[in-house]
Amino acid sequence: GGGSLYGLIVALVAHRKAAETFVTRAQARRVLAVFVPTLLFCLVTQFLGLYVASFLLIAGFMRLVGKIALWKSLLTAFLFTAIMFVTFDIAFDVIMPKGPLEAAFGH
Repeated sequence: GGGSLYGLIVALVAHRKAAETFVTRAQARRVLAVFVPTLLFCLVTQFLGLYVASFLLIAGFMRLVGKIALWKSLLTAFLFTAIMFVTFDIAFDVIMPKGPLEAAFGH
């Protein structure tokens, strides 16, 4: 934490001396396009479980950020989430955050 704080202070002092812009609006939008969905993923995981949140995150990123066809986004999100479920819950028997959907299927 202390190292991060030191780095932040050094960056702010150096930024005041520099005349150029640290980040443009376009760059900030790209960062927020990743940060906001990731933050929402963390929140949604608490209520809907890891697998539903992962499905929504993957499908959303592919569709909105990647501009990939809806059917490809949904199929990829479903397959990835299904593989994650089989790998972690069935093969390795790892406890993952569950939501109401998994409870409805008895997991």
